Amino acid sequence: MKKTLALILAVALVLVLFAACGDNKPTATEPPATAAPEKTPTPTSAPGETTAPAEPTPGEPVSNLPFAVDEDGVAAEPYNYELPLTTSDDVLTYWLTNYSMQYLPTDRGYGETDLPMEAKNRTGVNVEYIVLPPTARAENFAVLLNSDDLCDIMSNASMYYPGSPLQAIEDEYLVNIYDYKDFMPNYLYEVKNSGVDAATYEAVFFAEDIVPYAYCLTKNAPQIEMGYCIRQDWLDKLDMKADEIVTWDDLENALGLIKSNIDTCEFPMWLSGTLEATGNWQFNSFGNLSQIVTISLPPVFLKDGSVVLGCTTDGDRQLVTKLNSFMNAGLINPDWSSYIYAALFSNRTYNNEVAYQTMSAAGIVEANKLTADPNCDWAPIQKPLVTADQVMHVGSIRTRIGAGNVAFAVKNTNLELAMKWMDYRYSPEGWELYAYGPEGKITEIGEDGKRRNTEWALNNPDGIPLSGLVGVYTIGALVEAGISASDVQLLHEGGAKPLAAVASWTTWMNEHYDAADAYPLGARLNSEQQDALRIYSSDIITYIAENFSAFIDGSRNVNEWDDYVATLNTLGLQDILDLYQDAYDDYLAKQ
Repeated sequence: MKKTLALILAVALVLVLFAACGDNKPTATEPPATAAPEKTPTPTSAPGETTAPAEPTPGEPVSNLPFAVDEDGVAAEPYNYELPLTTSDDVLTYWLTNYSMQYLPTDRGYGETDLPMEAKNRTGVNVEYIVLPPTARAENFAVLLNSDDLCDIMSNASMYYPGSPLQAIEDEYLVNIYDYKDFMPNYLYEVKNSGVDAATYEAVFFAEDIVPYAYCLTKNAPQIEMGYCIRQDWLDKLDMKADEIVTWDDLENALGLIKSNIDTCEFPMWLSGTLEATGNWQFNSFGNLSQIVTISLPPVFLKDGSVVLGCTTDGDRQLVTKLNSFMNAGLINPDWSSYIYAALFSNRTYNNEVAYQTMSAAGIVEANKLTADPNCDWAPIQKPLVTADQVMHVGSIRTRIGAGNVAFAVKNTNLELAMKWMDYRYSPEGWELYAYGPEGKITEIGEDGKRRNTEWALNNPDGIPLSGLVGVYTIGALVEAGISASDVQLLHEGGAKPLAAVASWTTWMNEHYDAADAYPLGARLNSEQQDALRIYSSDIITYIAENFSAFIDGSRNVNEWDDYVATLNTLGLQDILDLYQDAYDDYLAKQ
């Protein structure tokens, strides 16, 4: 399998080559024995403190580790590491990206900026950060994988590995974290034993004893922190309110009035080139999940107990028909497919050219501050519905995990150190460093004991927006592992409005979405099914990426939808659906 995969990946990927992440590295250490060397138990104590071993409760598992464990040997409590983690000169390699690269200092590398330096001072761990532009990652990952030279720690490997996580483990590219659970006690505690929801556990544990990735987790219960917003100050001129825009007809009417009455806003609606972002579905009220991606299939979901694929259903046809009517009415920027995420479009936002777009809650404050119009007032708006009383069944299952994650290469300089260094980000002490940044940079704790954003961050002398500073000086929640804090940009007087937006989006979702047709997180394809999926998926991914957006912009007539689906069937669509259906049926049989 490993050789076959390598041959598949041996393509001409030499345009963007970066420094290799290590040569002739030793393989991963053996999983720790059940009985680890005895240490003085110091559960949850700060570095330097000593705590007398507690008497075990009869019947509870007894651990020789410095933290209590459950019946599976997983940490049953948080653990603070004694620092530094090491005094050795070992250097770990860490492959990642940064979505705020334009704000990184030009006089030093990322590893010499404040957060990595503070982490090094605390942990003693030397890390070589290989920071690539987002657009270069897929190609570089394939090069590293083909040469079997992955870095010690790989961020977002889940996005780029051309097979299932189980295959990555079986083919000895990536480590099963569960085999080394003593090295990541805080992460596994957060997922399994901290009282979190069952969906988070199911998302992380691919089986009872398989954990491929360490994900970025939210500190609190799942909530909606991103959604679409609209210019309420422009609606005020039309005697309208955002919460009055409920249906697709309401939205079309409001955007049409803005276009007619606001001179600077020729195309009021912004769309992402991917149309939708996983987990932040805005246009799914037709019973659809429509996402245009070039590296993976659209999501699968359920219709009457049968598996269907996004961008192929009648609901998708209804959506492109509706968006095409918006396009014909001049409501959508004709260049929409050129912009993958909102940051690429921000100059148009700040120039009063956009009325309706996706934003994070924290981004509302930033947009109101940076937009040329001093009266700018972005307000959260809910998903457009077909009927006002609609409850949607299709979407995502909400968990604490975010997009960011890391995996550990089997060929590793020091696997134990790499995993403990990453686990420090989940510890009672370490998570705050990564979530809020070094003290006094983005945030600081005042004399009253409350954390707040610094004046330097709120009014940066170089004009860098708070979101850009957060991207440099705190955890990269979209690409890294750890625990993120949703309020890191909201610890100031203006934070009330975005917090209200989060509450508004979350409350609305609880009322209008029941996840009845969401594909279960635990219904995963096995290795054989993944092998079969690869045979069919490449051509279908390409065909959807090249044709689905054409229905929106009108370059392909919606009357050709049946021909579009027929072509997908000749490319193996039904075979893909059968694979997922078998996995779903197996999942149901085990419940």
